[in-house]
Amino acid sequence: MDALEEKRIVEDILENRRLPYSIELLEVDDNKYMVRNNFGSTVVYFKKDDNYYLEEELD
Repeated sequence: MDALEEKRIVEDILENRRLPYSIELLEVDDNKYMVRNNFGSTVVYFKKDDNYYLEEELD
């Protein structure tokens, strides 16, 4: 994946989730996005219907 695509995904997640901190894209697996926030925590988002959800939100 190129840098522009990574940047687009990060901006899309930040806008969709309205996150007040920065994130770094670590891994993409189909509709699963693993990111690290600026606090050092790793979070996984799943894209469904043009929105990003945490795993707990999809249960």
